[in-house]
Amino acid sequence: MLILSIFELSHGIDTDVMCKENKKTQLNMTLNDFEKIVEQKILDRGFDYYEQDLIASIEQVEINEFCATVLGSEEYNVFIKLDNQQKVIEHSCDCPYDWGNICKHEVATLFYLKDGEMYNQPIQKTTVHKIKDDLEKLHKNEIIKIIVELSKRNKAIKDEILWELGYQ
Repeated sequence: MLILSIFELSHGIDTDVMCKENKKTQLNMTLNDFEKIVEQKILDRGFDYYEQDLIASIEQVEINEFCATVLGSEEYNVFIKLDNQQKVIEHSCDCPYDWGNICKHEVATLFYLKDGEMYNQPIQKTTVHKIKDDLEKLHKNEIIKIIVELSKRNKAIKDEILWELGYQ
């Protein structure tokens, strides 16, 4: 999972590190009730983003795991993970919002998932799957070399590796 996270980071689809860096408390909510749980102001802003089609892309990277790019003042990467009962078990965004547990970009993505029922669709082979397939063909030393090179070039990747190895 560490290697997959490193490549997700390097390709702008971070499925793990955002939660760890932001230290957000995960909310107890589902796709059917998040509107009752999220603060109204954030809910309204997220709905506006959803209505304005500011979700530039979304893909299902694993069963019930979704990565989205949401447009705002910049492009933000959102990760949502659901369980089989549509409970949100992870949510994160790399935007700078830190005044609550969930941001408008995550809420926009939740609206998209709720209304589009994307979670019921078969998984398409994504870039993450292609990377995983290619990594499985490499020898351990080749993978280590890639990880070390990426960590030299990208502080977020280096921090994720340190966190995974228990140094932070």
